[in-house]
Amino acid sequence: MAPPTLIPLDANRPLSIKEISDQASIFQWNPYIPMKAWLRTANTLSQEGKSYLLDGNFPQAYLLYMRYLTLLLEFLPKHPEAKTPEGERALREVNKSLQSVVTNLEHIKPIIQNDYDDWKSSRLRREEEFRQKEQADRAKSKSPTYDERASRDPALSATSRLLDAGDHQELAVELAQREIRRRDANRKAIRRPGVRTAGFWDNWTAELADRQAEDEELFRRQMELTRRELDGGEDGSVDDISRKESRRRPSIPVTSRNSSLRYPSISKSVPIEYEAQQPQKRTPTPQPPRPPKEGIPQWYEPSPSRAPISLPPELPAKEQIYPERTLPTPETPQELPTPPPKIHEAAPEPPKKQQRLTFKPAAYLESGEPIRSVFLPSQLRHKFLSIASENTRRGLEMCGILCGTAVNNALFVRCLLIPEQKCTSDTCETENEGSMLEYCMNEDLLMLGWIHTHPTQTCFMSSRDLHTQSGYQVMLPESIAIVCAPKFTPDYGIFRLTNPPGLDHILGCTQTATFHPHSVINLYTEAQRPKGHVYESEKLEFYVHDLRPGARNDPVQNKNF
Repeated sequence: MAPPTLIPLDANRPLSIKEISDQASIFQWNPYIPMKAWLRTANTLSQEGKSYLLDGNFPQAYLLYMRYLTLLLEFLPKHPEAKTPEGERALREVNKSLQSVVTNLEHIKPIIQNDYDDWKSSRLRREEEFRQKEQADRAKSKSPTYDERASRDPALSATSRLLDAGDHQELAVELAQREIRRRDANRKAIRRPGVRTAGFWDNWTAELADRQAEDEELFRRQMELTRRELDGGEDGSVDDISRKESRRRPSIPVTSRNSSLRYPSISKSVPIEYEAQQPQKRTPTPQPPRPPKEGIPQWYEPSPSRAPISLPPELPAKEQIYPERTLPTPETPQELPTPPPKIHEAAPEPPKKQQRLTFKPAAYLESGEPIRSVFLPSQLRHKFLSIASENTRRGLEMCGILCGTAVNNALFVRCLLIPEQKCTSDTCETENEGSMLEYCMNEDLLMLGWIHTHPTQTCFMSSRDLHTQSGYQVMLPESIAIVCAPKFTPDYGIFRLTNPPGLDHILGCTQTATFHPHSVINLYTEAQRPKGHVYESEKLEFYVHDLRPGARNDPVQNKNF
């Protein structure tokens, strides 16, 4: 049971199973959207859930898997096309993945429940303290705050170091490319005949801890590089920092010219001159005087006939070197020294729970809901235009699919997929959707949006484009549409539907004409930074895969054109 709503919620508190399940069942179902679009959405949910599972973000993985099951078991069988032979065959094919999804949910559920129980037990003792304060503050509140929204976001729950993707773009790209290479290597190893690899749940705690430790180390090195750049130090990549640190000797820190700090100067050391001491000559000790002759018997007195007899000198009196000590007696017991006070050693602190790096939302929808960052290779658009150049010359449109991966709660486009398509001067329709879905499932790719050309029109979203975009954005609000108009200015734009009013209006539109007017304005908006959530990166690698018959594909992936 969720805690009382009067208690303020932590921004990254763990969510209960019920809270996540309730969110998973909330999405916009529209039977008028074609069956192929819903199958594409189901594939996106499955692949996105797998990405969050590999990141160790179990609450978000649970939400996506539950939404995937809800869509497949409750809604898709009611679709009008589900009773056609093609629809039945497609549902049978997609239902083959249900068992693996259910297995993952069974493993994830106790992890989420334990985290929530631990948080709730520590929270109970503070409930009464905040109750009255919240009642007073709630009357003044007019709109949900960031913390209130974040407290309902499974992706930001539990132990996470939250970072701003805009402030750490290079770190985000480097983390993503390293994780993508690791996943690709694991996927190829699984496909190798005769080789058995461990599943995710066989050793998941150690592997996640190792990856999180590597992310923390990369984050530390990135911060060190940023600090050196701000201090006017030497340039270099994050990898250069670790190599230079290993061979650099300790040195006195030097401030930059622009620094306002002034450190005390240290005078130059001067050697001390000294003369060697001469050894002193020892003075011989004088002999003691002879004793007097008085009292000596007469027969000992010297006579001229015999030599005098010398007597030895008297022994000196005994002197006490140390003062006398009084031995203890039974009447005067000896006092024992006072024992030193006992030093109570503090109990060792328990090891800190490893935090995973998670990027905060990059922007917000018109409804106030947050959306994740999307990183787009800056050269992808130019590569697509070179592929579509022949169609552009003939005045025909062409489209491609933007595929990628979710890493650390951000989305990274890494593949330009060219589907089979039917192109005209005003439209481009994808064909053989099954081959697209199969390729994305085999390569663990998400469909993050699409790109297409306007060879004879300006850069805008037509009514046909709006309906196509709604199929992508209905389940993935971060989905984008790139329009390229090489003969006009501006020659390209990155867009998304507004929500509200754009997405709701387009999903409710029942007009069947290819081009038709809409009664609502402000149906779409720009998605590129600084206004939107899309970052273009020159360092993000990508590759092209062409599904058209007779196309030749480069076996080397992850290029930076």
